[in-house]
Amino acid sequence: MGFKINPCPHCGHNDCYDVTPSDKRTGFHYASCFSCEATDWIPDDEVDSINNNHALYVPKGLVEVNNVIEIDAPSVSDPYVPDIYRGITKATMERCNVYFTRNLTTDKESVHYHYPDEVKHRKLPKDITVSGPLHHFWGHDEATGGKLVLITEGEEDRMSAIQMLGDVHTLSLPNATPSKQFWENAKAKLANYQKIVVSADSDEAGEKVAKKIYTLYPGKVYIMDHGKYKDANDFLEDGAIRNYRDSFWNAQRLKPETILGTAEDFISLFNQTPDYEYFPTGIQDLDYKMLGIHKGALTVVLAETGIGKTEFFRYLEWQCFKHKEESGKQYKFAMCHGEETQLRSILGLFSYYKGQNLTRKDLVEAGGYQEEYNAFVTELTKDERVYQFSVRVDEGIDEIISQVRFLTTALGVDFIFLEPIQDFVYAVNTSEKESLLTDLTNKLKRLAPELDVGIVIIAHSNKEGEAKYAASIVQGAAYEIRLSRDTDAVEEEERNTMNVEIGRKNRTGGGSGPAGELAFDLDTYMLTTTKAPSENSETHMDRSKT
Repeated sequence: MGFKINPCPHCGHNDCYDVTPSDKRTGFHYASCFSCEATDWIPDDEVDSINNNHALYVPKGLVEVNNVIEIDAPSVSDPYVPDIYRGITKATMERCNVYFTRNLTTDKESVHYHYPDEVKHRKLPKDITVSGPLHHFWGHDEATGGKLVLITEGEEDRMSAIQMLGDVHTLSLPNATPSKQFWENAKAKLANYQKIVVSADSDEAGEKVAKKIYTLYPGKVYIMDHGKYKDANDFLEDGAIRNYRDSFWNAQRLKPETILGTAEDFISLFNQTPDYEYFPTGIQDLDYKMLGIHKGALTVVLAETGIGKTEFFRYLEWQCFKHKEESGKQYKFAMCHGEETQLRSILGLFSYYKGQNLTRKDLVEAGGYQEEYNAFVTELTKDERVYQFSVRVDEGIDEIISQVRFLTTALGVDFIFLEPIQDFVYAVNTSEKESLLTDLTNKLKRLAPELDVGIVIIAHSNKEGEAKYAASIVQGAAYEIRLSRDTDAVEEEERNTMNVEIGRKNRTGGGSGPAGELAFDLDTYMLTTTKAPSENSETHMDRSKT
């Protein structure tokens, strides 16, 4: 084990001259002073006889020590306390047992802080050394318990807080990443207080400190709002003593971000919540009942196989692409059609652009539309408005959620179209598939408002009209759109007419039931509205925009 020699044989200070265990190869100890920066090699038999005015020296590069050379000791000033240091007065520093020394050779100052077991030395401005591990708060011995204690991050902040607040029990952390032993000691110390106020730096590290203290005593921890100031010393140096006191006495109880409970919480909620946004579908009865397709919500489109769900999706994507807010804003969207190739998805939009069936590469080439296709996709991707993504066979729910997060947070996507939802989970039996689908849709419905993204999914329905494999798919939705078509009708026009209906879920409160029709044209491969809007639907649309 290492040990200390008091006083330091060079500067005469205590608790700063550390000696390491003997090196068995050489029979020497290495010693260093954190105060005056002197270093020595000391033979085993001379540890007790070292004099105050001499040092032992080993030339660099030698493996064994053959000679001991006497040299003059470096000159270090006696301890002193300045009149002022970063706005902190001499009286405050003396109260906290803080002293300075100056290296008379380099003219560099060091400030020294006594912890319960060790000493922390700061060679100004920020070169820090310690005489050993720091496992306690600075101020540990002075904090004997009571109604309230204040915790700061650094020594200067603790002294600043003491100077601004007076007799409030104040502690500071030893560093930005305290040890496990420190936190164990801290828990025992803080148990003696009814209320713990944290004055942490206004940065990520300060936030972590506050959260760590919160985990020790949830419900007892309060956080100060520093406003424009980084820490307590910033307040002091700027003369904002009253501001610091106000912040201290108005500290807010620290709680999980998921819990709102103060006036500030609800005012912030109102101010930070994005404006209510949606794009109209162009189907007037549908827009009458639910305004359109909404951001911040999960919309489920439900239909049996062969009804035209993918074409309905493409119709919505085209409406999204064409829509422009009064402010000039245009939405970004991402699409994943699991039952067709990526080129087919793009050519489907190209068909809407041209007003004719160009859903296959050979049709584009036969019509000589390659140049127009190039111009179209250039416009489509202008300002990075449209993205296409895929879900690989080996990807699970977490990978899908990660893609949604990336598209929204990194690429700024406003709407995501994903279909068909049942094809994106893989299971060995129906029970497992139902569980996975429930998990996926639950995560999507929570992610939509969290990220303020509109998520639209297609789900296959069974003969009973419920979502195949998992009825919970619809239960998690904010909006449900149902599609049907009489595929056995005699008349071709009737067979190609898609009936649109609002299902059981409609958060706008516009009711459920029939919501318009779309006609599919085999020549153009486009869906268009056919049925005249219900009475008063036009009036409702005007009112919804006011």
